[in-house]
Amino acid sequence: MREFGDVAERLVAVLRLRRPRVQRATLIVLGVLAAVCVAATLTRLSPLPLLPLAPFGAAAFACWRASSADSDRQVVGWSAVTALATAVAFWLLGFVGRIL
Repeated sequence: MREFGDVAERLVAVLRLRRPRVQRATLIVLGVLAAVCVAATLTRLSPLPLLPLAPFGAAAFACWRASSADSDRQVVGWSAVTALATAVAFWLLGFVGRIL
């Protein structure tokens, strides 16, 4: 268990996950991507581009939780959830783009 704590400390230090600027920048990027989904809905006149909004919302929530996490282990966990939800949202963007 201690080994994972050391790995978490190293990841947080290298990726600078404790810095408020990183979380703020991530939230801004997620907001811009959500706005692009809404704009695509208006442009294509279809509700399908709204599908990635749920994973983007989950990623934003996980990013917010990472910024208020107490331990390095929690920061790594919530950051991993953020990355996974963002990857799913990008996959949905590609899927919707292929359909439309």
